[in-house]
Amino acid sequence: MTTHALWSHSLAERLEMLKSGTTRVAYIAPKPEYGTFRYRCFNPVDAINRYSTALSASYFFYSDLLTLDNLADYADILVVSRCPHDAPLDRLYRRFRNQGKRVFFDIDDLVFDTRYATLVASNLGYLLEEEELNQWTAFISNIGSALQASDGVLTTNAYLAERISETTSLPVFVVPNTFNDAQRKASDDALASGELQEQGLHLGYFSGSQSHSLDFAIVARQVAAFLEESPHSRLTIVGHLEVPAEFARFGNRIATRPFMDFLSMQTVLRGIDLNIVPLQDSPFTWSKSELKYFEAALVETPTLASRTPVFQAAIDPGVTGYLADSSEWIEALRHIESQGSNELRKIGKQARAAVLGTYSPEALAGMLDGILGKQK
Repeated sequence: MTTHALWSHSLAERLEMLKSGTTRVAYIAPKPEYGTFRYRCFNPVDAINRYSTALSASYFFYSDLLTLDNLADYADILVVSRCPHDAPLDRLYRRFRNQGKRVFFDIDDLVFDTRYATLVASNLGYLLEEEELNQWTAFISNIGSALQASDGVLTTNAYLAERISETTSLPVFVVPNTFNDAQRKASDDALASGELQEQGLHLGYFSGSQSHSLDFAIVARQVAAFLEESPHSRLTIVGHLEVPAEFARFGNRIATRPFMDFLSMQTVLRGIDLNIVPLQDSPFTWSKSELKYFEAALVETPTLASRTPVFQAAIDPGVTGYLADSSEWIEALRHIESQGSNELRKIGKQARAAVLGTYSPEALAGMLDGILGKQK
């Protein structure tokens, strides 16, 4: 199955997912994509329809509103995923409210408060000036307006929930990102391919966008110094990151792979010893989800991550993974290599056991039952 096939249902099929006798939840996103839409719309819909005891759900896009006269006739609750406030969205809000139905706003990033506009832009590597900065600030303002106009907010972690609560008196609920059943099956298949281990450490860095170059730059010199010390170790970079010039001297010990769909990615994750997740130290990166940890853990690959609040909450150091401050990465890599392959496998197995309980579709459905099942 291709990943696109997971969310290729026709409009008629998606309306049929909303079942009478349940609390019907309509998720709406600007468009389908691998990031926010997958984690915050498709995965909740899929989890609800497979495992919920009280809800049914479906997903919709802005383009559906051109032919769908009134979504509020089919659903009891609207969940708006990171949509900026505009005339079509305002009309959708009013139609739900006119029928006495509730609207929730789902946000997974620090892009709802204009106080952080320049901080977010700089962390992403955007050089915003004059008109571009005005457009970026307007986008964040419109996201904030859509959030403020809702009846409640869903978000990905406690740190982001605190930032949201600084701007609104609305109730805020933490619903973490999770994996879906297709990703779990792909991970099980990858695990069946057998165990690794060569000498040294095979590191893996998975970059979802070019903006992650600033994150990798935080530890690039330390990673290069470790590779210099450990001649059997190597690094695979997956995604959009351009390999820094200082890694050229390592030749074929540095491998690159193009950006890939999230099902194929599980096999690549299985093929490395250690998943590395460096992040800049700022409120923007503190708002990021722990998804890179739990996706690697699904295939028993341990993660070394920056010591952000989210990763501190997710990872038990030395038990389900590893944490390091920005100045500690070379020491952390030396320590992990010195522990040997058996310890890495042990950490990976413990990480998988932990994430299967916390980030599963079943756990997600239970959380949403408790939040949305009480809303009428």
